[in-house]
Amino acid sequence: MTRTLFALKVRLLRNGPHNERAFCLVAGLVLAALVIAAAALDGVDEGWIAVAITVWGGMWLFGPLAQPRHDPSVISREWLRGYPIRPLRLARALSWTELLGVGPLITLACLSSLVVLAAPGGAAVVAVAAAAVPAQLYLLIWAGKTAAALAGRLLQSRAGMTLAAVQTAIMLALSFAGWVPVAAWLLPRLGEGDTALVVPALGHLPEPVIGVLAALPTGWGYGAVLAARDGAGSGAVVLPLAALLAVGAGLQAAWIVLTARALRRPPRRANPRRPAASRGGPMSPYATPPVSRTAVPAATPQVYRTGVPFATPQVSAVVARELATWLRDPARGVELRTAWLTPLLMAVIIAFTGWSWAVPLVGPAAAVFGAMAAINTYALDGTALWQLLTTPGALKADVRGRMAAWALLFGVPSIVLAAGLQIATGSPLGQAAVGGAVAAAATGCAMAPLLALLMPAVGTDARHRVYPGQQAGDPTGGQMTIFPVTLLAAALPGVIGGPWWVTALAAVVLAAAVLSVIPRLAVRTLRRRGTALLGAMAAGDAALLRPSPRADAKM
Repeated sequence: MTRTLFALKVRLLRNGPHNERAFCLVAGLVLAALVIAAAALDGVDEGWIAVAITVWGGMWLFGPLAQPRHDPSVISREWLRGYPIRPLRLARALSWTELLGVGPLITLACLSSLVVLAAPGGAAVVAVAAAAVPAQLYLLIWAGKTAAALAGRLLQSRAGMTLAAVQTAIMLALSFAGWVPVAAWLLPRLGEGDTALVVPALGHLPEPVIGVLAALPTGWGYGAVLAARDGAGSGAVVLPLAALLAVGAGLQAAWIVLTARALRRPPRRANPRRPAASRGGPMSPYATPPVSRTAVPAATPQVYRTGVPFATPQVSAVVARELATWLRDPARGVELRTAWLTPLLMAVIIAFTGWSWAVPLVGPAAAVFGAMAAINTYALDGTALWQLLTTPGALKADVRGRMAAWALLFGVPSIVLAAGLQIATGSPLGQAAVGGAVAAAATGCAMAPLLALLMPAVGTDARHRVYPGQQAGDPTGGQMTIFPVTLLAAALPGVIGGPWWVTALAAVVLAAAVLSVIPRLAVRTLRRRGTALLGAMAAGDAALLRPSPRADAKM
């Protein structure tokens, strides 16, 4: 069975999409080559090799937690559920296929730096390094796979939504603001207009630091190689290698148990938490019946009595529906929490550096993250789109209601955040930050519904989606499209510069232009592509929205 699964994975890797996999392979091999080169150079302290291997091991452990909603396995467990084979046996055979992939390959290349580091010590030390490399790789692989399996298990609970959001927000905050402490160290007086660069000296790491890195599980192989080179005795060499194999085997066994339980457990069904019809009166045609606890909730007559100011009752109903959906739908709930936790964590990181003057820029960043969070709302609602298409006049109200709900959840709070941080810090970038927040909020508010229609990431329909760990579509393409657009809009008021009123005027003019033109395009796109989008959601395949080459040739 293991041989059959190996052959299946090889065929999937060979015939599957190669763009992302090829990029990861090339980028990973370049970084691994830098580590190997550092190990071969005489002027580089060997402690930095321990740092590089520790960072690499941290990627294995925390990388799956950065995207907890995506199954990292090439062979999905959903394909194997229901086979007439004992789940434990199937999971054990499947576990060995996890050793094959791009991640293990580039990690093996990085760990080969231990062999380069051991080469001056002779053949015996090289033999120890040759044994330490696969043992260390074995531990790292199963640490990452087990962390991903545990994250997927936790995501099936409501507490897992918050956990997934916190994990993703931490990784995003470190990705977007983790460079600020280093930059503040190199340019400590940049806020005062002084661009003098402080060049640090990369000398020898302190021995206590190297000792701590070698004591971590990611440094056991490194510690064994150093012990063999320094003649510390057989115990100092054998114990780390045995610990690598023992801990790796324990993690593999834990992964097998978790996978067997997942294979043994039947797919969960979505049970409605609310009745399909409103108890207080007829259902609003602008609200979707809650066929599951993730579907869009029905709007009760109270929606019309608590309408949004300056909005029609139809738009008010859509706003109430959207606000309830953002709080109830597991997939949207994770995006909502992530979009707000990320800028707050970024503000904390920046505030504890010498660049506290840059903290107000977190306000525009909040609008950018909010736009990225709302990039796939139509696909997340799924086949509930049929009610909008069959209700006269509902399309325009739906687009404007989604925009108003986004403004309440992300737009207005991001502007208030930028203004509040400016008052608290007195930063010279305050007017650019507030103007950028206004421009970014308007752009995200208008662009999110349009791109949700143009670039939908179709996944599990809302009727069957009961926890965020299920595949709800991968909106990476839409997020990478709206990110530079909103970022450019946020930067324009600051680039224009001048007195505060010029920055404010530029932000208001840009916001007015975007909010007056793009929503009309969104309504027109929904009218033109609504039926095709509904068909793609019913089939669960966004490829149906793209015309086939054969159809184009016939035309």
